[in-house]
Amino acid sequence: MVEVKKKLTVSKEDYLKAIWSLSEREAAGKAEAGTNDLASMLQVSPPAVSKMLKQMERQSLVAHVPYYGVRLTEKGRAAALKVVRRHRLLELFLTEVLKYDSHSVHDEAERLEHHISEEFERRIDELLDFPETCPHGSYIPRSA
Repeated sequence: MVEVKKKLTVSKEDYLKAIWSLSEREAAGKAEAGTNDLASMLQVSPPAVSKMLKQMERQSLVAHVPYYGVRLTEKGRAAALKVVRRHRLLELFLTEVLKYDSHSVHDEAERLEHHISEEFERRIDELLDFPETCPHGSYIPRSA
């Protein structure tokens, strides 16, 4: 039987990216993101975060320990890095090719990152000569 890959929702991709971002900012060795920090970053209530994390845990995207935090599983980290990669490639594409101001590209990339195909992502990467950093200086994760 062929496994059908279920596309993640925009909300789940945003959560994955936020968890990854919070985890990356923490001191070395700490891979958890706090529920309240996620609620603040995503501008949702803590109960909404808890509800979403339960759904994501059932999909094996996160490991959640109530009152402690959440960490990405291997599957969740791979999905988060894919979204981060697309976001940063889009920011660079928007500034370098479409001449967007570097201060305004984040919001545009935020909207687009959830909707481009792997082929479109690959073509942007190739067109930009396989860049390593986005316009803000952050590294662009390589595709898996």
